[in-house]
Amino acid sequence: MIRWGAVFLVVCAPWPGRARAADVPAEPSDVAHVADGAVAGDAGAMPYATPRQTLIPGTPGMAGGFHLMVNGFAHAQNPGLSGYTIDNPGTGRTFDAGRTQPLVTDDWVMGYGREAHGWIEGLVMLNFEPATVGSAGTPELGQSGEGLWDAQHSHQFLHQVMIAFHPLAGTAGGAARMGQEGAFDLSVFAGQGSATIGPPIFMHRASSPGPSVPRKHHKGENPHETFPVLGAAFRVDTTWIEASVFGDRELTPADSRWVPHPGAPESVAGRVRHIFGEALEGQVSGERLRDQGDGEPDAWQASASLYGWNRWHDWRLDGLLDWAIDVPALGASANGALVELAARDPSLRNIFWGRSEINQREEPASRGGGVSSPWLFETLGAEHVVTSSRHVGLQIGVYGEATYIHIPAALVGATPDYPASHAITLDVGLHLFGMWMLDGSLRRMDNMEM
Repeated sequence: MIRWGAVFLVVCAPWPGRARAADVPAEPSDVAHVADGAVAGDAGAMPYATPRQTLIPGTPGMAGGFHLMVNGFAHAQNPGLSGYTIDNPGTGRTFDAGRTQPLVTDDWVMGYGREAHGWIEGLVMLNFEPATVGSAGTPELGQSGEGLWDAQHSHQFLHQVMIAFHPLAGTAGGAARMGQEGAFDLSVFAGQGSATIGPPIFMHRASSPGPSVPRKHHKGENPHETFPVLGAAFRVDTTWIEASVFGDRELTPADSRWVPHPGAPESVAGRVRHIFGEALEGQVSGERLRDQGDGEPDAWQASASLYGWNRWHDWRLDGLLDWAIDVPALGASANGALVELAARDPSLRNIFWGRSEINQREEPASRGGGVSSPWLFETLGAEHVVTSSRHVGLQIGVYGEATYIHIPAALVGATPDYPASHAITLDVGLHLFGMWMLDGSLRRMDNMEM
């Protein structure tokens, strides 16, 4: 069970004071912004002004301020495939795919800060899934990665621990302050965190507000918690050129998620991003993965995506179109693609989302190995924020999500077999979310978006 007491102790502590913010970040940044006319801490379930919340690498944040967040889903899920058992070797646990399971996932806290002159920024994100999920993962038909099939692995406790230096912050064009970035920026970063590959990671994008993990997330979004990762990102206006080297060890269920797993930084990744018209981010990226370990071959990956965000009759819309390919040194290549959209009503208390996804899965040896023909996933979900407090900074939502899964015909009746060619996963639960922004004196800010 989740250790909610520790989480509430962190987020409900009294704040030393409050201050009004004369301006807030309005440039492309990773700060979770408040929608037009809304107050920070009110209902909203992540009303980001721009899609990218992963602060480092390559996305400067709020100079002279601090940003705190907490998140967690407590839910009940039925995978929807009676007569099938999810049994991954070495995990010590099985799941009946026709039975409802209680789950606690996506439970994390994050702290971010950047000193007033903009030279140094740092990020710590702690994920509690090693305690609440464990080595067997959570049931997700069609999912694979880190030694699991039909299950999503636990993320690492030290999900991100990153620090960045901005050597151009002392120049006229590179100076940054609260609410305003310079015309250009250079970020040199290091730590445990994300390589420069793909669109915003699923757990950090406003178009993906539900608890389910895209089945393609190990293509073009991975590695997103690797150690070490070292790199640089150069921005001119709204164009970023980014590169990183990193250790790329693919974990197994036997590997502890409580400690980092360092590897020689022999893998490389590069990405180019550009924002068009303050409403659309395009990116192309690629990476060379080496020494993944545990029998995983070296591989190339490529990714291309478009992420859009805008207003429509006071509704907030976020959408992503994403494609990626994995080309291993041995074996067939595998593609994955998705389209997802999230809509938030003017009150920000009602959130709706959908995702269409196709993914070729690298099948386990027990099913003959190789790459499957595409799996198909169609997801619809909605959340209603039932209670929120601007003063406390927390909100609780009730949500439901359904996913239709089409299983490739070649995998139905195989050994071991899927007993049917389709399933419908149902998921209902509670969503806890908190967000706080502090100024350089650690005073609470009521932030209004300009």
